[in-house]
Amino acid sequence: MSSIRSEHDYAWTPTAAQRHGLPDTDLLGRAWRTSRPLVRVPTGPSSARCVVTLGSHAPAPVDKIVRRICGSYGETATLRRFRCLPHGIGAEYSVLRGLFGEQSDAWARAHRTPSEALAHVHGLVERAPLVLALVDAQWCDAGTLRWIDQLMRRLPGRPLTVLLSSSHRALGAADATFHEITTRDYCTVAEVADFLTAGAGQAASPDYDDLVRHDPHLLHVARAAAVLRSTDTDLVGALTRLPARLVGKALKAARSTGMIPEPMPPMGVSHPVDALLAELPEAESERMHAQAAAILNDAARPVGQVADLLLAQSTLDRPWMVSLLKEATASVWPNSPADAVRYLSRLRRLDPDDVSTRVDLATALLDTDPLAALDQLGRPLPRTAGPAAEDRTVVLLGLIALMTGERPDTPHALDEILGDLRTGVGTGPLSARCAPRAPRPGAVRTHTGPAEQAGPPVADHALRAGPRPATPPATAAPGRLALATRALRDALRGTTLQDTVDDAHQVLRCDQPRSAWATVAAARALSLADHTASALDHLGRAVAESRHREEVWAECHARSVQGWILLRTGELAEAVAQAQAALRIAEAHGWETQTALPLTTLAMAMLARSDTDGAERTLRRLDGRRTDGSVGEHRRLMAAALIQRRRGRPEEALELLNACGTSLESAGVGNPVFTTWWVASTDLLVRLGRADEAADRAERGRQLAERWPTGRSIGLSLLASGMVATGSARAELLAESVRTLATSPDRPYHVLAELRLGCALLELGDKKAARAHLHAARTRATQHGLLVLAGHARAALATAGGRAPAVGRLSQDVLTAAERPVAELAATGATNREIADALCLTVRTVEYHLTNAYRKLGVTGRTDLAERLDPDSARTPPRALGDPR
Repeated sequence: MSSIRSEHDYAWTPTAAQRHGLPDTDLLGRAWRTSRPLVRVPTGPSSARCVVTLGSHAPAPVDKIVRRICGSYGETATLRRFRCLPHGIGAEYSVLRGLFGEQSDAWARAHRTPSEALAHVHGLVERAPLVLALVDAQWCDAGTLRWIDQLMRRLPGRPLTVLLSSSHRALGAADATFHEITTRDYCTVAEVADFLTAGAGQAASPDYDDLVRHDPHLLHVARAAAVLRSTDTDLVGALTRLPARLVGKALKAARSTGMIPEPMPPMGVSHPVDALLAELPEAESERMHAQAAAILNDAARPVGQVADLLLAQSTLDRPWMVSLLKEATASVWPNSPADAVRYLSRLRRLDPDDVSTRVDLATALLDTDPLAALDQLGRPLPRTAGPAAEDRTVVLLGLIALMTGERPDTPHALDEILGDLRTGVGTGPLSARCAPRAPRPGAVRTHTGPAEQAGPPVADHALRAGPRPATPPATAAPGRLALATRALRDALRGTTLQDTVDDAHQVLRCDQPRSAWATVAAARALSLADHTASALDHLGRAVAESRHREEVWAECHARSVQGWILLRTGELAEAVAQAQAALRIAEAHGWETQTALPLTTLAMAMLARSDTDGAERTLRRLDGRRTDGSVGEHRRLMAAALIQRRRGRPEEALELLNACGTSLESAGVGNPVFTTWWVASTDLLVRLGRADEAADRAERGRQLAERWPTGRSIGLSLLASGMVATGSARAELLAESVRTLATSPDRPYHVLAELRLGCALLELGDKKAARAHLHAARTRATQHGLLVLAGHARAALATAGGRAPAVGRLSQDVLTAAERPVAELAATGATNREIADALCLTVRTVEYHLTNAYRKLGVTGRTDLAERLDPDSARTPPRALGDPR
């Protein structure tokens, strides 16, 4: 029933978990160090409790523990079991759906809510004792963990046990709610060994020694099945050299006693059944694995199964073994680079001088750890390497230099990458791994057949720095990496808008996994072209794919860019969340010097929220990081200028903005929306009374916008022109800016344009129209958490004689769907714990939503909150999550 995910030693250490930005294990460590040892398995009418079991070096033998617990309840106990997966940790209630949905068609059809799940479990417990077992519980999503907490507190005194099984090394991946559960009174934390050895009066586990004495073939057959990960009588018989009759009898006994599970876990997955092999001598274990590999190979089983057995061999002394590992590498590369790394690492140890394996291993590591990939390419290639390997190495080194910040990601540097790609694009797995698609009319056609895998030369006209021909010939075959590089280069230059969009979409239309750098580069190009929704969609998929494929650097890179784009659209809370997640990954890997974008995103978000001190502290963390010469340096300069302006130092701010513009021009960046330094400097020059300079700056922005005519760039150009205009012309330009920016994804500048238009109309004496625009500016600014703009709009509105909108209406507009029910319950006087119980949330989540509600509504406590909310909504308690009312 449960899905099983492969665990690899290098991927599931606490350090790797911390690389994903997950909590450390201090809290849980204190819990089990101070917990009472488990003396007996909980039974009886008052036995509802949660049990957390921890293995010392391997996953807990869950089968044996589950049998112990179920046996204590008797044969009528109901068992629900599910294995959690790492890529499901962010999906709300995914484990809850899997725990019941896969076993009940009615449940799946009804799409049951968490509150209905509580009622469903209550009914199950009324009929028979219930055991809920979650294997690899560190991957359980926060929603399901909150539901478990609610369940245990609502059903005390019931024959119910929730088993959360994990291992010591995986605890760093657990959600904070998991750690909270371990501190509850109903929860007991125990080592697996303590659990299994405790329990006077407990149902005894099978005595394997007695079983083996009655059937001398039992242990031999069970070990063979464990090696093969199969209970196929023919395969096990071939490995044990026993008749089918004896094999079948021994397998039946092994399954009935729990010696081996049914079904057997897939090859390569750590499982308690591996304990059967622990006492085998090393030579005997290696012999069994080699024989099993040969048997599975002769039986034409999938190459991955055979390759996993070969990894246990100290020597690969048969030619077919090396060939099979190479075949397995090719089969798993597109979808499981972690497995490809395992196979290639084994081949690399086998023949350290094999250039092809070394370059392939570097390529497989590219999106997981670029610095590790660089280590593989650190030594010079031998003279016999050949031009193909040299070309691949050049491309890889250039890409790694971009990814690690050794080479600035400016248009000039991207031109150099394109020049390298002329000699051999798409070599190996860096190229497209997609089925051919029909090209759009006028779009560049990309060859995706075997020739691209071999690395054909790229047509000079397709990659040259100058303008492209109107219709590239059908023979043009640039790879997707080249297309992504060209799309980003042209987007930064601010030229050939439609061609840039076509190139980016061509990169992202591939259905199969591709280089993460190419995906993110294409998404960056689309975001600069106002295709923000598409860019965020692809970045979200890139994050999900990288987590699933265990490509940590790719996840960090995608989250960094996602956070910046969300910031530009006014989604401050989501932008901060993505930036913080990227920072946690980078810091866990030691990539701080290569990752500047998340810090810049956080600083800009703090500025928008009127936290100038926090923004300055955050920006100082960039000191010493490699930003000089990169396009990220200009974002830092922009943030530093806004901080100086907020400090009341307009001259220093203007100097930084001018430096930003000069540096962008020297780097070849001409996109008017990459940074909006020219809009900010126009505003500053106007305020400093330097009208002529301000007009020149606005004109420069207009020229840039003409070369890159998106809704955002044109709207910003109109905004800058309106800043320098006077009288009715100013109002007309600003009104056109408001209309244009309303169609763009740039919410902060749309709010600013509304604010400036309201102020301009106020100066012209049209207070009614001014109040309408100032109301709109304040409402939108508050919705997006743009506190500085909201404050300016509120002050201007007071000057215009405007009144605040109805309180109930304001709360409905300002609060999110998650914040509103929390605020409404708080307004009735409910405590945070009562709110958490009613909404199936943690107290920490309630505190977070309540703090946001206080900030948005401008109140300091529950009394003021009740006055600000609609009285009808405050008197009527909102329904809990999943409440069918």
